[in-house]
Amino acid sequence: MFSGKTALITGASSGIGEEMARQLAEQGCHLILVARRTERMLALKSELSAVTVDVITVDLAELQAPVRIFDQVAALGRQVDILINNAGFGFQKPMLEMTPDEQLGMVDVNDRALLALTRLFAAPMAVRGEGWILNVSSVSAWFPIPGMAVYAASKAFVQTLGRALHEELKPSGITVTTLSPGGTRTEFSAKARGQMDPTLEKAMMPVGPVARAGLQALAKGKPVVVPGAIYQLMTGLTRLLPGAWVVKLAGAVMGRHR
Repeated sequence: MFSGKTALITGASSGIGEEMARQLAEQGCHLILVARRTERMLALKSELSAVTVDVITVDLAELQAPVRIFDQVAALGRQVDILINNAGFGFQKPMLEMTPDEQLGMVDVNDRALLALTRLFAAPMAVRGEGWILNVSSVSAWFPIPGMAVYAASKAFVQTLGRALHEELKPSGITVTTLSPGGTRTEFSAKARGQMDPTLEKAMMPVGPVARAGLQALAKGKPVVVPGAIYQLMTGLTRLLPGAWVVKLAGAVMGRHR
C-alpha cells in the first residue's frame, strides 16, 4: 500500500522507529529519518539502499525542532505522505525524584513535538486530500501509574489526541492511527527501567511484530492498535475494574510506588 510513498519517522535511529523504517523500505516506501544520532541513521540509510533515504539530525526537545524539520523537508523537495511520530522517552521515577528538566523534557518530546509535527504535516496532507499519521503511544496511556506518573500522563495525551484526530481529520482524507505497545525489547525500555523486573521481562515483545502491527493498522485505517494478547487483556481490564483499583495495580506492577 505504501510503495512509492514517502514516510518521515522520528526516533528512527533505534527500536520501533528503526524497525518501521526497514519494514517500509521492504514495501518500496522512501524514507526521511529523524533522530539525534546521525551515525546510526547513516548506517541504516546505507542498509536501505533500494529506496531513497534522507537523514535529518535534530533533538526534538528543542522548541523550534518541528519547524526546522518541516523546513528541511521542504528544502529537500520531498513530500511527506506518512508521518510516524515515534520519538519518545520516559523515566521510571516518582515525580519528586525527577528534576523539572527531566519532567518537562518528557512532555516536550512525547507531546509538544508530536503535536507540532502533526499540525505542520497534516496541513499539506489535507490540501492533497490524502495522508497517514501514526502516533506511538503506550499501554501506559490506559493506566495512571504511581511512580511513573509523568510518562503515563504524556502517553495518555498522545492516545486522546490521536483518537480524536482519527475522526476529525478523516473528512480531509487523512488516516490517524495510534500504536500503543506494551513492553517491547528496545533501548527505550532499558533506559526507562534500568533493572527489568523478571516477571515483566517475560512479557516483553520483539520489536518486529510491534512495528508490523502499527503499520498494518495504519494501512487498514484503524484508530488504535494494541499489539499482543496480554496487553489487549490488560487494557480491556481497565474498562471493568474500579478506577481506584486500576491506579493501585498499575503502581504495584509498573511504578514500584513506595
